[in-house]
Amino acid sequence: MQKLKFLFLTKLDFSSMIGEHHFVLRCVPQVLPEQQMIELDMKVMPQSCTGMFSTDSFGNQVFAGSLLAPHKFFYYRVNGEIVRNDAEKRPEAAAPYMRYPTKLTSPSDEIRLYADELWQHELKDCQGDNYAVASRLSDVIYRTFAYAPGSTNVYTTAAEAFQQRSGVCQDYVHVFLAIARLYGIPARYVSGLPLGDGATHAWVEIWHDGLWYGLDPTRGCLADEGYIKLNVGRDFNDCPIERGVFRGQANQLQTTYMKVDIL
Repeated sequence: MQKLKFLFLTKLDFSSMIGEHHFVLRCVPQVLPEQQMIELDMKVMPQSCTGMFSTDSFGNQVFAGSLLAPHKFFYYRVNGEIVRNDAEKRPEAAAPYMRYPTKLTSPSDEIRLYADELWQHELKDCQGDNYAVASRLSDVIYRTFAYAPGSTNVYTTAAEAFQQRSGVCQDYVHVFLAIARLYGIPARYVSGLPLGDGATHAWVEIWHDGLWYGLDPTRGCLADEGYIKLNVGRDFNDCPIERGVFRGQANQLQTTYMKVDIL
């Protein structure tokens, strides 16, 4: 069990005034048997914004709001304390749609060939155990991919990232999902806050014997009680932390920061 203190903030600075700004935020941690909220504070600015909370089809906390008055910046901050205890996980059914490819995770012929080669050689001794297969696959991706910020974007597919064998956490996850689903393993995209400071992170969860288990192919480790889960989905498109539209012609500069400490 871990008691964690977390902070996550984002600021958007616009080059000129904008208006009619409508946004959706998924920046509040999920409340689960293994992830209990002790304290939470959320602030959204400018203060003239209005909004309300709801839950999407994946169980993610969603804050949808609007800023109609002209403004040149948008800021939100979430901080609080959470208790993470994976011993409290409860059995869940595997959602069938977590077995199938999406637009961002559709396997190319190159990925299919690679998956077949892994299955015949690297994964041969752990077949029959989905958790063992997924753990080995996560390790293979960690060892064979290069972390390269700026080489991809949110629209990059698993096929494109696999072709260049590089990317960021989102790309590692999409490649993992593409291959794991070829093996028939239910797997989902997770975004959240890992122990430490810097930027938000993405990892995977795979379903095995009634429970979801976290793996981090970008760091080559388990996604354990040092990880705070914000959102889950089939891929990035299902659970972006922030998405919005506005009226106006302006460039935007985004600044983000997160920090998670053990209490």
